[in-house]
Amino acid sequence: MAASPASLYSKIDAILGSNLIKKNPDEPYKKSFSAEEDTKVLEYQRINFSFNKEKFLAFKKKLTNENHKIVTTSETIFNQLDGSVVPKYFWNNYSDFMKNGIGFTLILENDFPASTAFAAFTIGDRLEIGIETNERNQGSGFGSIVCAELIDYCIANGYKPVWSCNSGNIGSRKIAHKLGFEEATRIPYYRLPK
Repeated sequence: MAASPASLYSKIDAILGSNLIKKNPDEPYKKSFSAEEDTKVLEYQRINFSFNKEKFLAFKKKLTNENHKIVTTSETIFNQLDGSVVPKYFWNNYSDFMKNGIGFTLILENDFPASTAFAAFTIGDRLEIGIETNERNQGSGFGSIVCAELIDYCIANGYKPVWSCNSGNIGSRKIAHKLGFEEATRIPYYRLPK
């Protein structure tokens, strides 16, 4: 759960009192919780970034000229991708995805999708970037390469690329900075008890 406007944050703190646990901002969100955490509201932080086009273009100049196979995310890839940030969790179906969004996938040998960057949503001239890199390819640099393709698409088509992530998602934060995104704001979000 998220709350807006920011003036509500202190009111939420006061209302919840000892029923609120503020998590360390660098602690990743996890799927299992202690018995105490299951009975409390957990406060995490989400970071919203702003895009610095000049920094992105400087990053692009540093990219090696390796020929990575990057394709538009196909229906097969859309349906087979696993992970917590994959297009099928953001769009009704592949048809909806292709009508209102876009995605690019870096393919390895045997047509294996190593990393996918996609529109998690589009609204007006903004496109929020979602990214999922196969676990065995994390740390390879493939995420930033395929995200650069999506950002190029944004620039060519008049979209402002948007990046946000859980503050504990250090990998996402590193890719964001590499691609020219700068931390703009942090906002709390809450995991409600079962």
